[in-house]
Amino acid sequence: MAYKIDINRKAVKIKIEQVKEAISEMKKYKTVALLDLRKLPDALFQNLRKKMRQDGGKVYVLKKPVVTRVLASNKKLAAKVEACNNPVALIYTNKSAYEVNSFFKQNRKSRAAKVGDIAVADIVVPEGDTDLPPGPALSELKTAGLNVQIRAGKIAVVKNSTVAKTGDKLTAQKVKALQTLGVKPFENMASLLFGFDGEYIYSKELLDIGDSIHSDMASGLSQALNLSLNVSYPTGQNINILLGEAVRQSINLSLNGDIYSSSSMEQLLSSAMRQGSALSKLG
Repeated sequence: MAYKIDINRKAVKIKIEQVKEAISEMKKYKTVALLDLRKLPDALFQNLRKKMRQDGGKVYVLKKPVVTRVLASNKKLAAKVEACNNPVALIYTNKSAYEVNSFFKQNRKSRAAKVGDIAVADIVVPEGDTDLPPGPALSELKTAGLNVQIRAGKIAVVKNSTVAKTGDKLTAQKVKALQTLGVKPFENMASLLFGFDGEYIYSKELLDIGDSIHSDMASGLSQALNLSLNVSYPTGQNINILLGEAVRQSINLSLNGDIYSSSSMEQLLSSAMRQGSALSKLG
C-alpha cells in the first residue's frame, strides 16, 4: 500500500512553503552552490554564513526532502540530487562559483590534531626554543619523536622533527605532543560540492583548478621559451633574445678571426694598440 502524504499537516505545509521560497529565490541569483556541512564546525559555518549574507547572498539549511525538490525543479540541477544524501546547505549568490570557492579557502581556520587524524602532509615541528619548563613534557615529546633537550632552563627543539609523515594516522602520544607545543597542523574549511551558473555545473575538482592554473601556465611558458631558445626557433616572444645572441656570436667571431667590421673595429684597434705597446717595451 502506497504511503500518502497528508499535505494538511503543519510540518508538511512548512516544507512546501520552504520549497516554494527556495525555488523562487534561486531565480534571483547568478549562482547556486551546494555546501558540504560534514565536519564543518558550526562556529565557522555561522561566520561564513554571516559574511555571505552581508555580501548580498543567501544560505539555506533545509531538510533533505526540501533540498531534493529544489534541485529537481531545475533540469540540470536534477542530476545532482544525490548530493543531498549528506548534510548540505544551499547557497545563492551573485558571485561566480570560483569566487565562492576562493572565499571559503581564504576563510579557513587552523585546528589542533585529534587522535586518528590522517596527516595530509608531513607534520614537522621546527627547531627552536619553547616556554615549557623541564618535567614530564620532555619525555612525552621525545616519545612522540621530537629531538628535544633542556636549554637555558627550558625545553628546546634542537632539530627539525617530523612528528608524522603524509598518510600517517596520529596516535594519542603524537597528538598530545603537538597540543603541548601549541601546533595546529590541520585546517577546517568549508567545501563546495558544486557550483551552478544557470548553464554549467562546476565540480569541486574543476573549481580547485584555479589554485594552480596561474603557476602552471607560467611554468609552461617558461619551459616553452627555454625550448625555443635551445633549438633557435624564432617566435614573437624570443626573437629579441635570439637576435641579441646572434650579434654577440658574430662579434666574437670577428674578433677571434681578426675580421674588420663596424662592430669589431674599435675593439680590434684597441687590441692592436695594447699589443704594440707591449712589443715596444720589449725593444
